[in-house]
Amino acid sequence: MKDQGNEHDTGMNLFFLTDPGDLSATLSSGGGLPDGFILGRCGSGSECGHMLRELRKGDETALLPVFLEDFPSDGDREAADGPARTKEEMENLAREIGNRLRDVDENALRKSLDLRLLAFLYSREGKKLRPVLDPLSRELYSYPLADHLSGGLLDSSRWISELLEKGYLEEESLADRIRACPKCGGAHLNYVDVCPFCRSMDIRQVPFIHCFTCGRVGPQEAFVREGPMQCPFCGARLRHIGSDYDRPMDNYLCSSCSQTFAEPDVSCRCFLCGAWSPADGLSVRSFREYSLSDKGVIAVRSGNTDDMYSVFDALNYTKPEPFRHILDWQLQLSGRPPVEPFSLMIISFPNVEKVKEKLGRKKVTEIMESLARRLRERIRKTDISTRTAENDLLLLLPKTGEKGCAVLASKVRELEKETLQPDGLVMEISVKTAVFPGDRVEGEDAVLLVARLKG
Repeated sequence: MKDQGNEHDTGMNLFFLTDPGDLSATLSSGGGLPDGFILGRCGSGSECGHMLRELRKGDETALLPVFLEDFPSDGDREAADGPARTKEEMENLAREIGNRLRDVDENALRKSLDLRLLAFLYSREGKKLRPVLDPLSRELYSYPLADHLSGGLLDSSRWISELLEKGYLEEESLADRIRACPKCGGAHLNYVDVCPFCRSMDIRQVPFIHCFTCGRVGPQEAFVREGPMQCPFCGARLRHIGSDYDRPMDNYLCSSCSQTFAEPDVSCRCFLCGAWSPADGLSVRSFREYSLSDKGVIAVRSGNTDDMYSVFDALNYTKPEPFRHILDWQLQLSGRPPVEPFSLMIISFPNVEKVKEKLGRKKVTEIMESLARRLRERIRKTDISTRTAENDLLLLLPKTGEKGCAVLASKVRELEKETLQPDGLVMEISVKTAVFPGDRVEGEDAVLLVARLKG
């Protein structure tokens, strides 16, 4: 409810709240929504955080300005619109957010969490999705804004990755890079020195002696008895280092298998699932900031994230990242005999925006669906596809040499004729190919290969 006696009563339609009960009453009153909220110092930080989460997950309140007198956590800071400020500052910011939200279809926001997140970034100029360190979470980092807006219904990292792959978000600065358990994805790991022979943790660092007389090596404690130092294996007196003995590099002893070694191996145990992994077998996760792309802005203003290119995802579709890994692997194999030929094909539609402008989105989608059906008839079950951020279609064709690739490319180009409209307009289809090992460039990976073909 509005607190008439509080210094934060702005005189405009900003509700000042300090109690979750007041929030429930405000939302259920049916008296219309305010222009925003000010969350005052609550009884505890958790109550304030609870009210913020309730506001952000609500269909009607998710995008409204929310100012906080206190920041209970870094996560709440990311999901709010800043600290409670002067009357003028809060009014100006609330008005600015409201003006930008007028470009957004409210009904579309209720139906799409994707649009809700994109619209939040759109309505706050310069706003970014930022990861926040959360030591108690599985992955150590979380994206609080995405968590709040989805009400915890979605895996935020996966959600953001999907929006990035579709081109609605852009990568910004790298916040951190962590290593995680390859089994469960947890980042709570214990790095343990272990014996390289039996993998036991029961190892200790001890000084060693190398006897020149018999060549044996052993812990120094076995050579030092009462009186002068003596080899326990051959009985030789060891008086002078360098002539009678020396100290080898091996200085670890395993109490389990009695082996000696110079350096232990490092093994990692996950505190969450208990799995052991070698240090070089851990998964690497990068946590970045993300901003709204131009495509994301268009989606917000049109109220539509329907992707007319998604019809091609039925062509044995693979997400871009695993597709790149498979292509990198094929490129590496192409340099090692015996070589199995393979081909890469890039299919793009240069004038799609012009066609959409003349025929409308619905008609273009119908054309794309027809092309996708025809393509599906022409590719094999072993061929895989993906889409780039620019919506180019990539086809990886295993065991396909120059002749087979040329035949398929010709059939794809012929599909252009089937898009001919009564006014003579056609959907142009561009096809670029590379056949391996003939087109192999030493040191070129999947990213550079695609860039070369497109260029």
